[in-house]
Amino acid sequence: MTNVVFDASEQTFAQDVIQASMTQPVLVDFWASWCQPCQVLKPLLKRVVESYNGEVRLAYVDTDVEQNLAAQFGIRSLPTVMLIKGGQVVDQFMGAQPESAIRSLIDKHLVRESDLMLHQAMSLLEQGHEAEAMELLRLAHELDPKNSAVLFALARLAAHAEKFDDALSILGSIPDNAAEAAKARELRAQIHFTQQAQHAGNAEELLARIEANPTDCEAREKLATLLITQGQYEAALQQFLEIMRIDRAYNEAAGRKGMIQIFEMLGESHPLTLPYRRKMFGMLH
Repeated sequence: MTNVVFDASEQTFAQDVIQASMTQPVLVDFWASWCQPCQVLKPLLKRVVESYNGEVRLAYVDTDVEQNLAAQFGIRSLPTVMLIKGGQVVDQFMGAQPESAIRSLIDKHLVRESDLMLHQAMSLLEQGHEAEAMELLRLAHELDPKNSAVLFALARLAAHAEKFDDALSILGSIPDNAAEAAKARELRAQIHFTQQAQHAGNAEELLARIEANPTDCEAREKLATLLITQGQYEAALQQFLEIMRIDRAYNEAAGRKGMIQIFEMLGESHPLTLPYRRKMFGMLH
């Protein structure tokens, strides 16, 4: 079998999927022509798998035709996508998924030399050998320039060394559909606030300015950046929300933009994100 994307049947499944999975992972997409989410997912899976240049394969199983195969795998919902490796189902998902989630699932089960080097570099970091870790990461990047996990590790090290321009440049090369895209957005926001805080001044002076003039949006913006670097995220969100209340247009909507950057830094699952996102929308509408 030479094609990385192909149709599988009950007759060919053992050879083309199970046996093939002994040397590389095979995604199996259980679908049906009447299933609308299946029609959305099929071309996306094909595009994603083909971008791996033969590291993973994709088998389509039409459940209306291959009812025995669907029954053997206990398919109850369409689409269902299983990842088979070493002859076994090692991962799966149901329903249409975004590209980043599909890539994240695949990446978990691919063993690349650059991933092994990344793991070794992280071990060196834990032992305090930062220079050696950085060199190993650079070698891993040269070996596999598209490995976004290596790119993110390089960016994080550059940010830790306060080489913010280097870090931002590296983060800019991580695709929006990569598994690390969310973490890249978080780190980018952290860098932004760290850079802003360097020019924010003294917190006590800023508080005095706000007390003297509660509508001083500049003082509130600077105070918010300082609060973020101290881990006081809710207090920072309150400052940005107050800026929106005072003047939504201030400094090109700095209040709204500041809140959005905090949301990106904290992530959607953080307990502050949803309630303050609602407050922001309430202020806007």
